[in-house]
Amino acid sequence: MVNKSSIRDSNKEYFKECIRLRKQGLSYSEIQKIIPVAKSTLQNWLTFAGLTLTKEHLQIQLKKRIEKREAATEASKITRAKKADQEIQRFVQEYKQFLNDPFFVGGIMLYEAEGSKEDCRFSNSDYRLIQMFINFMERYFLLDRRKNMYFRIYIHETRSNDLNKIKSFWAKKLSLPQDKFSLSWKKHVVTHRRTNANYVGQISVGFSGIPFLTRKLLFLSSIILKKYCRVV
Repeated sequence: MVNKSSIRDSNKEYFKECIRLRKQGLSYSEIQKIIPVAKSTLQNWLTFAGLTLTKEHLQIQLKKRIEKREAATEASKITRAKKADQEIQRFVQEYKQFLNDPFFVGGIMLYEAEGSKEDCRFSNSDYRLIQMFINFMERYFLLDRRKNMYFRIYIHETRSNDLNKIKSFWAKKLSLPQDKFSLSWKKHVVTHRRTNANYVGQISVGFSGIPFLTRKLLFLSSIILKKYCRVV
């Protein structure tokens, strides 16, 4: 049992310092980093001083843990952003050689016009543009349409009877099996719709396998636009 007389004279300064640090809200482990004392001794001293884990101390420690976690999260964000910037710079240096290639420039401009700016997806109802963009991604980025691309067909619900015809159309045009395509139905009401025998819906192509691909494509796009949009 700890009492005032049981605390040795040689430890009294340590005892006082532990009490002071505890009152500031430091945890056991934080105090031990400052004061070389065993955990059991520290616990006995703080119990004797009435400074065990009160609600107030718990709140202080919780606040400190949250602050440390937030600081670590922010540091992690900065590290990830730095790595992303370095990766994009390496990518640009590698692909600058293609900036005078018409097919490469055309693919980048297609993405600037019709691609998603949040994740790497390209959408259109014109099969020729879809074909071109897929060929562009396969040629320059070595992505495989069967392994690194995913496809979704958007069809208006009023054309449900044409589903097999539409899936067959896209499968043939893109050289893919029909089970490669996911489906989404457009349910909004359209008045005075004209019957279109050639209706094939709209298709979206997503890409995976290359980190930061959207940012890389848009970075190249900005270089090309800067080159050709100069005031003359």
